[in-house]
Amino acid sequence: MKKYDVIVIGGGHAGVEAASASARRGAKTLLLTQAKSDLGALSCNPSIGGPGKSQMVAEMDALGGVMPRAADRAGIHWRTLNASHGAATQALRAQIDRELYHNAIVDILSGDKNLTVKYEPVFDLDIKNKTVNKEYSATAIVLTTGTFLGGLVTRGDEKIPSGRLQDDGTYQSPDTHISGVLRDSGFKLLRLKTGTPARIKKDSIDFSVCEVQPGDIPHDWFSDGDETNNYDSVCYITHTTEHTHDIIRENITNAPMYNGDIRGTGPRYCPSLEDKVMRFPDHKTHHVFLEPEGWNSDLIYPNGISTSFGSDVQDKWIRTIPGLENAEIVRYGYAIEYDAIDARALNDKLQARDVPHMFFAGQINGTSGYEEAAAQGLIAGANAAAYALGADSLEIDRTNSMIGVLINDITTLGVDEPYRMFTSRSEYRLSLRSDNAIARLGPIGVKLGLISDEKYNEKLSRKSEIIAQNDKFYAGYIARNEREIAAYKRDAMLKIPIDFKYDALPGLTNELIEKLNATRPENIAALSRIPGMTPAGIMVVLRRVKN
Repeated sequence: MKKYDVIVIGGGHAGVEAASASARRGAKTLLLTQAKSDLGALSCNPSIGGPGKSQMVAEMDALGGVMPRAADRAGIHWRTLNASHGAATQALRAQIDRELYHNAIVDILSGDKNLTVKYEPVFDLDIKNKTVNKEYSATAIVLTTGTFLGGLVTRGDEKIPSGRLQDDGTYQSPDTHISGVLRDSGFKLLRLKTGTPARIKKDSIDFSVCEVQPGDIPHDWFSDGDETNNYDSVCYITHTTEHTHDIIRENITNAPMYNGDIRGTGPRYCPSLEDKVMRFPDHKTHHVFLEPEGWNSDLIYPNGISTSFGSDVQDKWIRTIPGLENAEIVRYGYAIEYDAIDARALNDKLQARDVPHMFFAGQINGTSGYEEAAAQGLIAGANAAAYALGADSLEIDRTNSMIGVLINDITTLGVDEPYRMFTSRSEYRLSLRSDNAIARLGPIGVKLGLISDEKYNEKLSRKSEIIAQNDKFYAGYIARNEREIAAYKRDAMLKIPIDFKYDALPGLTNELIEKLNATRPENIAALSRIPGMTPAGIMVVLRRVKN
């Protein structure tokens, strides 16, 4: 039996960050994933950043994360969204070359001296005895299985058990073992769904009828920048038509999302095209963003038209979109269902409350998106290492980071659809900007060994003038934020015992008691955010806690 401090299962965005963070903290770490191609795989849209997301990427950079460094090497089209607005709502977004990003991830991980990467599926996870595949043992285990748990690809009448459809058209094997292990260990599982659009041959598209969307020159970077990256691709915008919508409506009974074949819940903020057409009948068109899959790639990703229709129906409606009349479809879109846990079983370290050596990150926690997954991976990996080594935990909350907002939301409120980060989810967003992430989180990263003191000072020096200008601009709002944050922290200091009994408390409804028992909030601040919690209910619990 080979012994490690931390074993990370899954090599997607969450797994990469978890493994690297654990290794940077000094833990002997093993990363297990099916294939080398898993590392940094951009399975859906090859882009990073956007509202809410770019703030998390900046926060990962302040904590020494992998994603911002790899994105700087692989970005081929850069834009600052909401550029005419204030800094709190601005967001950097980059189109990414898939191959360059994968290569950057592999290169960065190779520099983590405490990390071993092995390419093999997990066929035996023994949670109680902390062993994997009867060959490896660890003090802590991090699960980052993405869409692989019971993964089922659906495209029209086709149903294919799969974890991921790869670029060569083959399907990776889904995991049929871990879901059962989690159920047997007391975890509640959810069934969620996501999807992806077709991929179209670049030279079959008539870009002359599309709107050109050039990148910014010069542009910002996610991390320190890469002087060797001189790529400058162009994206385009087209739109669906009434004819497109007519075909979708005529065939809607053949759509798995509507005929009952798909039972998993999809992301409300990233719906399939059939969902958009049926939910918004007054919209005559929907935008389609034609984005390159790489600098030298001959494939275009048509962002905005993910679908679960069969290939025959996709053939019909895709070719009604201006510029795509002669589209050569290389790979058709599909939906994928998968298992996830109820993240309310976790604390703010992404550690299972009842199984403290288990940590979880990414889509297994009910989130959606590369950035959301990577951010959780960093937190889970850093804290798994802390657990294994007896070191200080990485403790963040919704007052000091967008990552903290994400974790607080999913572990306190749970999810009923894949969770996606937006700046609007944070009540302190004026203080949680991309430009001041290094000032907010850098000292924490240095203290825990996630980023060097030299790198922190270099980043802070580069941003200090911008931070000072923005803080002056938002001074009044930031002062109010600080008062609200102080009140939140007072409530957060009022800890609720893990075995606190809600059932016998007078003044709580049965519905609230059920929610509280499911969530088991760690403090009064978390309790107050539970939907339906009344001021009177808060006082009932507060009095008992104080007594």
